[in-house]
Amino acid sequence: MTTAEKIYRTVKELPEPALREVLDFAEFLKQKKNATGTKPGSLAQRIHERYKDLDAENLPIPPRQLSRTPPFHCPNT
Repeated sequence: MTTAEKIYRTVKELPEPALREVLDFAEFLKQKKNATGTKPGSLAQRIHERYKDLDAENLPIPPRQLSRTPPFHCPNT
């Protein structure tokens, strides 16, 4: 028995409000898959895939901006 068949057997006995929830969830999963264009994976895998062509060796690093005055200090804290 396939997963789809198991899902069908399970949901066919649910009341209408529960069926709408199942449908909403299935549509959410389909939309999520279409939005990413890939199968869902771990966050680390998605980050790695997104930045795989990034040339990190030649990234410009802006000069650090230091404030000239120290932050306000409240002696009563």
